Amino acid sequence: MRSIQDSMFDTSFVEEVLSYLQTEHGIRAWVVDDHDTTVPLSHAAVGNLPQVRFYPFGLDANIGGLKCAAADESALQRAEPHILLGMKGIQQLLKRELELQQTSDEMLQLSEQLSFLFKLAKKTIGINELSEFCTIIMKEIASAVEADYGIAHTKGRSDQQIDILHNIDEDELGRLREKGLDSISARDSAIITSLTDGTSVLYFPIKEKNGPIGFIVFFRRPSKRFFTAYEKKFVNIIEHIISPTVETIHLYDSLQELYVNTVKALAAAIDAKDEYTHGHSFRVAKYSLAIGRQMGVPEKEMTDLEIAAYMHDLGKIGVPESILGKPGKLTDAEFEEIKKHPVLTNKILEPIHLSGSIVNAAVQHHERLDGRGYPDGLKGGQICAFARIIAVADVFDALTSKRPYRDAMPVEKALRLLSEGVDVEFDRKVVQAMVCAMQKNELEKEWTRIHDDLKFTDVRRLNQFLVEISELIYPDGNVARPSLPL
Repeated sequence: MRSIQDSMFDTSFVEEVLSYLQTEHGIRAWVVDDHDTTVPLSHAAVGNLPQVRFYPFGLDANIGGLKCAAADESALQRAEPHILLGMKGIQQLLKRELELQQTSDEMLQLSEQLSFLFKLAKKTIGINELSEFCTIIMKEIASAVEADYGIAHTKGRSDQQIDILHNIDEDELGRLREKGLDSISARDSAIITSLTDGTSVLYFPIKEKNGPIGFIVFFRRPSKRFFTAYEKKFVNIIEHIISPTVETIHLYDSLQELYVNTVKALAAAIDAKDEYTHGHSFRVAKYSLAIGRQMGVPEKEMTDLEIAAYMHDLGKIGVPESILGKPGKLTDAEFEEIKKHPVLTNKILEPIHLSGSIVNAAVQHHERLDGRGYPDGLKGGQICAFARIIAVADVFDALTSKRPYRDAMPVEKALRLLSEGVDVEFDRKVVQAMVCAMQKNELEKEWTRIHDDLKFTDVRRLNQFLVEISELIYPDGNVARPSLPL
């Protein structure tokens, strides 16, 4: 129910008009709302006079009007110019009040939108994983528009399909498609519609400059109200932020891929200095990632681990090839030259301003837990986690690969040597993680794909051997899942 009191902050002018008509023209006047109920105002004179005429407030919304009563028609006729003049003043005030109210409502809505966008920006700033970004915006927008559930569909890295489901499972998604979801998901603009069962749908596309690359859609159950035009306008504003952000993340992915490929090419060029180390950095990176996954390294940090592993021998570009490819034992002086390569790695990487986790891992992978490593003689926890992972992967590949001075070792012998070096040279958890990774993955599909020349003493009893190695690493039988922090 609306009345003049809802639409006008100050009713004093209306009350003066009512008083004037009563005292000067003998007209009893009162205001009624849109349900013809009398609005209580000062000087309102409701009477049982025979002649009554209704003057509606001429606004788009029906909020009632003014009723005027007199003893006869001629009295109303004489007073009508004064009534109309008063009505004109009231209508102007109502119009101004309505405009102020609309402006106030729009400012309130804008304030709510800005507050939401600020909160959303705080939660998504710095995110460069598309699936994580979509998960956050789905949750936040669903809460803002009071949606029961929703779906985000777009393309990720290398055109990988990304589907984020909010408060919905795959079975329910299938039912929504049967009810008409697929016919909606091809639209290139925001819409409000419904499915065949009455489910309310709020849909908007995710766009890049070449066109739509996905969509976000929210649903309300048939028992609830439909989405409104305001909510559509609201998500339209958000879409103008989401789409550029998605495009930026795609650009970041492209640059990241270019960056990784450049690093791989550089590592391959260094490995190519010696025919016996061809593919070494590639294998060390893959072994490091397998260990990292086993240890629960967060997915967003796995790229840093991979880059550090590819770069771990970068400094060997400054070591003479005669030393790198020497078939016999190195002299003390030659070994001192080899020991310089981590320092050279640091000098090469320093101007690039990479993250500390990458640089430290690449530089420290020859440090030992007992402090007898190089270049800085770091001990235990002074050595960063990624360096301890790369150290195990590096030695494992070196042992299982052919060198000019020896043949490749069988996997079993290499793992035994690593296990004998725990707590002295290698981190116990890292070695155990490598053992677990070999147990967990199918050997033929995973490890031999990294290094197709891997040799085994007896591949048929490898799993039994890995159990024995685990018992050697943890002689007390307390084999816990290896995990970070190391």
